[in-house]
Amino acid sequence: MVDDLVLGRFLILERIGSGGMGTVYRALDERLRREVAVKEIPARNSDRVVREAKAAARLNHPTVVALYEFGIEGDSAFLVSELADGDPLDHLVSAGGLTDRDVAEAGLDVCDALAHAHERGVIHRDVKPANVMVVHDGTRASAKLMDFGIAALVDEDRLTATGEMVGTLAYMAPEQADGEDADEAGDVYSLALTLYECWAGINPVAAGSPAATARRLGQSVPSLARLRTDLPSDLTEVVDDCLVADPRERPTLDELADVIAASAAGLDGEHLLPARDEELGERRRAPGRAARIAAAVALGVSLCVLAGPAHLGGLALVLAVLCLPALILAAAIERSAIPVLAPALGAVGAALAYPALAGRRGRGVERAGLGALGWLWLATASVALGIGPRLGIGPSAHHGWTRSADAAAHQVLAPLADPHSLAAALAFAAAAWAMGPILRTRHAALALVWAVLWSAGLTAVLHAACPPVAASPLIAFAAAAVMIWLEHRDRVAEPRGRRLFAPFGPRATARTAPR
Repeated sequence: MVDDLVLGRFLILERIGSGGMGTVYRALDERLRREVAVKEIPARNSDRVVREAKAAARLNHPTVVALYEFGIEGDSAFLVSELADGDPLDHLVSAGGLTDRDVAEAGLDVCDALAHAHERGVIHRDVKPANVMVVHDGTRASAKLMDFGIAALVDEDRLTATGEMVGTLAYMAPEQADGEDADEAGDVYSLALTLYECWAGINPVAAGSPAATARRLGQSVPSLARLRTDLPSDLTEVVDDCLVADPRERPTLDELADVIAASAAGLDGEHLLPARDEELGERRRAPGRAARIAAAVALGVSLCVLAGPAHLGGLALVLAVLCLPALILAAAIERSAIPVLAPALGAVGAALAYPALAGRRGRGVERAGLGALGWLWLATASVALGIGPRLGIGPSAHHGWTRSADAAAHQVLAPLADPHSLAAALAFAAAAWAMGPILRTRHAALALVWAVLWSAGLTAVLHAACPPVAASPLIAFAAAAVMIWLEHRDRVAEPRGRRLFAPFGPRATARTAPR
């Protein structure tokens, strides 16, 4: 009986994921004193819940997340499974937390997981970075494949009608998108596309909208060898071959695994792959090339008007130096305005809060660039307008600098190149970059410890380079703490200790969970 298995045993601790199929929680199994993952799914998807339970029940392999228990009651269904250590592969790729060798080692484990599943008549149909959990034990990266919610069982009826499409469009094999029967070749395609994205830094199929992505399905993709000339040719060739449109022409899973295994030892295991945007949603909201060009043209026209009819050539020069780099660096146009916050914070004595703000989103290069630009805005406001602390990097600019480009260059821009100013800009850049890894720390308490070290390091460097800015070190920590709170606030979906399976019957207890 379901009640006998799950009633009163599980305490929800925090929400760790959610999607169209349901919500996943970290929970405590009080009887066995272990943490587990619990997926709560609306009962309207009960057919897929049963399918996932049947698929997972067939599998017993170290590279597959194990299913412990399953039940349906009332408006919800529940799957209790192993709580896999590590982080989702997509998070690690976005954060720049993997090497080429790590990707290969994780890919080998997924190959083993799929081989085990295929031998038992299970086709995953949704292999993608978000469904691969990766942990690094200090010697190698190991991975576990999870989420068999849309798996196909070879010896059972189809889950969907003929022609119906299920899966994640950006990682879907072309024949799967056409609604054809799923087979091993579709999983091979999705795994190869996942590896391609990890090594190349882009998904060649994903586009700005589902319709645009659908149009790319089945089309040839740029060769991985063109994007990563340093990878072994055998490796890039087998990945490219796995991405052909015709499933009959793809290498088998064993062939893919053999090439990865032969290449893994020779891959770079020291240098991390470049980081990408942390938020897929942010990339989807980012303006297209046309919008960015339009913004650049508008800025150019404005600068020309200032330099020409308005006779403010000095102001035009300074704005060009400060604005154009941000427009190039920022992933979204609205983020290019972030450096303007630095002088505003400096005016109220909170300049040290700026690197935390600049470091909350974006790639590593973007965060560092916006951090440095924030310092330049702060220094310019101090020298040219007398806003914020006096930095001691040069005398205040004369009143007429806005009308003369030569005066602006000597009185406003030249002080920015002072060694003390450059050191402070580097400190802002490094601090903004470092906020990314701190905010990705899974546990908020540990993130706060890192924030203490972060604020202490930033304050120490600025105290040596530009003491007036380092007058309030607590502000840096307070800003970092706020960013950490914002990053972690959505992880707790319910009050800690809510008994997840209370609806399973009248025998549920009302006792208070231990804190």
